[in-house]
Amino acid sequence: MRWRMTGEVELDELLGDALMEPVMRSAGVNTDDVRRQLVELARRLGHRPAPPAAMVTLRGERLTP
Repeated sequence: MRWRMTGEVELDELLGDALMEPVMRSAGVNTDDVRRQLVELARRLGHRPAPPAAMVTLRGERLTP
């Protein structure tokens, strides 16, 4: 697989990568399991208010104005 270096990788591209098969197998999951877990995670995160973007860094560190 050839990764695009611009933008985000699509889930189908990620799950279709040759490296993902042994990784998922070692974790005891398959593509359907990963999709279900991501849907559940999105559902749970959708119920939480997002912090103001200017107040939290990508590492989760809080910034003071």
